[in-house]
Amino acid sequence: MALTVGTRDPAQTAEAHALRGALAPHATLADLGASAEGPAISARLAAFLDRVRLHDAPGPAAPPRDPARLRVVHWNLEHGNRFEQIAEAFARHPELLAPDVVSLNEVDLGMARSGNRDVAAELAARLGLHSAWAAMFLEGTRGRDDDALTAVPEDDRESLFGLALFSRWPIAAARLVPLPGPEARLFEWERMAGRFVALVCDIAHPVRPFTAVTVHLEVHRTRAHRAAQMRLLLDALADVRGPVILAGDWNTHTFDRGGRRAALAGAWTLIARSTRTLARRLARPDLGARREPLFEALRDAGFEWEPYHDGEPTLALRFSRLGEVHRIPGPLRALATRGLAWAERRARLRLDWIAARGFRHEAGAGRTVKGLDGPGLASDHAPIVAELAL
Repeated sequence: MALTVGTRDPAQTAEAHALRGALAPHATLADLGASAEGPAISARLAAFLDRVRLHDAPGPAAPPRDPARLRVVHWNLEHGNRFEQIAEAFARHPELLAPDVVSLNEVDLGMARSGNRDVAAELAARLGLHSAWAAMFLEGTRGRDDDALTAVPEDDRESLFGLALFSRWPIAAARLVPLPGPEARLFEWERMAGRFVALVCDIAHPVRPFTAVTVHLEVHRTRAHRAAQMRLLLDALADVRGPVILAGDWNTHTFDRGGRRAALAGAWTLIARSTRTLARRLARPDLGARREPLFEALRDAGFEWEPYHDGEPTLALRFSRLGEVHRIPGPLRALATRGLAWAERRARLRLDWIAARGFRHEAGAGRTVKGLDGPGLASDHAPIVAELAL
């Protein structure tokens, strides 16, 4: 893995466009692998994605508000499409001011939908923080869903979608942990080429160095698949001796997607369950019969999340964004969408989490920041904040 520091590289843009062109004729990853040029294209893609971009803070960091505590923010940015609203939230919202560590998911580099920005580097510079960014996927299209509403006219540049971590203190080292995922499904359905990874950064805190990790788990398959991703990540962190912060959009929706009857079972749950039962299940996916087993893996590895959340949802589901709905024939899709409107209003999910190991959990706190998520707002996800005691 290469570490890159500094400005945008025209050669990276050229390689992104070349890879997009090489991948376009192949409908599936199996087709790509069977082609004469497939191995070479795959090797080029792997090399293109396998780097961490590091940026130093633009000046000396301001002292923390409380030297004995860390303010940690996690936010799925919906690519950074509404960048100025995101930056304004960090500048003015009292819950987001002066963070010590920021975990970000769905962070674009060179996508027209987010202004062709280096979203992580530009946002970190505004916050005066050190940053690390890593790619997950090369995007083969200009985006999906509402992306066209914010896109600039020109073509995508680097065409990348990834993860970021910001820190008040320098990032001493950064590495990637590869994770299994439904790469074939994402390539075939959404024209995204790449792999799942976690971004792990060693933070040079002057008194108590610690490790910060951000990870975006898969959404298209089952609870067991997400737990397998989490276990592999936890295995990679097992030898880390100091405190660890682990944050991300873990897609803990409690449904087992991908099977033949999965869509029907999910729709029935959203329609038939009582409002109280459904709200409890979706806001507390760490509890109950349909809990996500990744939480058991976290607890076995010594992590705590209970002190750092408030049981509030972080995403209001929109059926128009579900692949299962898109695959319903047109006339039936319109009927089903109208029929599920009531269920959609009840589908409020807790997908985003902050967990920690090696901190004084009894002195921790967490909350969900409201009013920044939804159509036309900063992101489709709400940010979450945790106060961790060193």
